Amino acid sequence: MAIFYAYPLNYGGSRSQYPVVADNNYATFTQQTSILLHIDSAGDGSGTAREFTDIFVKGTGIESYSAALTDPANITSPQARTLPASVKNDSKDTVSITDLDGFQNDLHSLWTDKSTDKPKAKAITLTVTAVTGQTPRIYEVMILDRLLTLDSDGSFSRIEYDSLESGSYESDLRGQRSYVPALGGTRDKWLVNLTLNSLRGTGRDTIADDLLHFIRRHKSFVFAPEYNRYPDRIFLAGWGDAQTTLRYLARYKGAGRRASFSVREA
Repeated sequence: MAIFYAYPLNYGGSRSQYPVVADNNYATFTQQTSILLHIDSAGDGSGTAREFTDIFVKGTGIESYSAALTDPANITSPQARTLPASVKNDSKDTVSITDLDGFQNDLHSLWTDKSTDKPKAKAITLTVTAVTGQTPRIYEVMILDRLLTLDSDGSFSRIEYDSLESGSYESDLRGQRSYVPALGGTRDKWLVNLTLNSLRGTGRDTIADDLLHFIRRHKSFVFAPEYNRYPDRIFLAGWGDAQTTLRYLARYKGAGRRASFSVREA
């Protein structure tokens, strides 16, 4: 299941009380256990409430957190969230939410019934409880609005991950190559190449149209290609350099179309 979200509602300006949790930098963090996040249209609590569906937290030493909503709509106060140790993917494998770098990566959905309206709020205050004996660190928080999910109406024939090095290899006068880190210690990032087979038996298939519509309207977004398989691979993103291509699966056009596209981590 690949999920596309709008640009994080708490990113930009002074929307996040502590900007280090909304800077797309996994080297910065806060040890504050209560964080105010403005998600309203103005970004300071004075605007209208906006829709959201999920909360993503990247951190260490976190046992649980609560989310207090300011001016909520379409939602009752959510219960405190205890971070799970693992998730289960579609192959029935159990995958730890703690990655090899030691980060916990928790994606929590507050909108599970698509027949209901999305929740709304002007602000969210996260209050973190630490694992016993540890001091929590919060590296990144994203308040997300889920816009497109690719799963039930199609299948991926290609999901390829390329790890892009942030620095470069350069040769000296003797021809010896050495690695030169990127300025600012930028981390390596992902390029994901995907091919989606849109399998609608009759009429015009809409899943490829939904994807193309999203590509045209959203140039910066959050992407979770396979959260239950790779919990750490949920990131701020844009489109790759390659063009999006749409091709029929067969001479019979009712068989659907194949869409090939790339997503690059920002």
